[in-house]
Amino acid sequence: MKKVLIVYYTQTGQAKQALDATLKPFEDSKNYQLDYLLVKPKNAFPYPWSYTQFFDAFPETVHGIPCELEPLSIDTSVNYDLVVIVYQPWFLSICVPISSFLQTPEAKLLLANKPVITIINCRNMWLGAQEKMKKRLLDVKANLVGNITFVDRSSNLVSLVTVLAFVLKGKKENFMGIFPKYGVTDKDLAHAPVFGKIILDNFENNQWQNIQPQLNQQGALDIRGNILLMEGRGRALFPLYANYISKRGTQGSEQRKLRVRIFGIVLPTAILLLSPIITILSRLAPLLAKTKFDKEIAYYSQNTLREK
Repeated sequence: MKKVLIVYYTQTGQAKQALDATLKPFEDSKNYQLDYLLVKPKNAFPYPWSYTQFFDAFPETVHGIPCELEPLSIDTSVNYDLVVIVYQPWFLSICVPISSFLQTPEAKLLLANKPVITIINCRNMWLGAQEKMKKRLLDVKANLVGNITFVDRSSNLVSLVTVLAFVLKGKKENFMGIFPKYGVTDKDLAHAPVFGKIILDNFENNQWQNIQPQLNQQGALDIRGNILLMEGRGRALFPLYANYISKRGTQGSEQRKLRVRIFGIVLPTAILLLSPIITILSRLAPLLAKTKFDKEIAYYSQNTLREK
């Protein structure tokens, strides 16, 4: 019997929904042992967040500073045949609990020389987080063989409003009576077992190199031109903002609250102002710089790191 380890973090249960839907073919088979590891911070992140708590997590998330975790309820001596990591991007980075797990000695033992599938559940921006995931997996000598994304299908501006309503108010649907339900659609969840079947079939035959191309054919990756351009701006600026806030103290300190609040105003405002402009540019980019644009999309559609 082949053994699969599933490492995941969830605040609201959405990531677990995507995970369960994807792995249904494995659950239905008697040939696999599935072990689930829920990563738990010692000091749990709140849900819903307060506005200040949400943006106060920004610097440590961007810098990849680990938090203290509850003891991991897993036997690190088990030789797993496949590892699935399920996570959410926070501020274009890996969410703190999963980032913290990947920096533990246990992660090195469990992931070294193992094929890994990542499943991302998010609003719409995941490219930068997955780049950091690639680096973390290389650090522990793991082999990333597949990536699946579950995103909100609404426009960037609409999903900005609904995600803030979701994380700050706990309001998932019918916000203000006019906004659509936030999160992954039932249609996308219903399609998820197709991804699981692709992984299972190639797993059976050790055809790891076939997984991502076949996943891509079934729409596993959501790469939007406007998001690609906006993330590029964010990844250049976020470390600067993170340093600006961190200079006034650590997470939770009174000294940096003013800077956190300023950032909490600047970020949503910048998205609101830049989103229409970047949407227009993203439609022009394939015409004005088609080769470069196509190369970027091709790069984010596979699992190796960019050569420097």
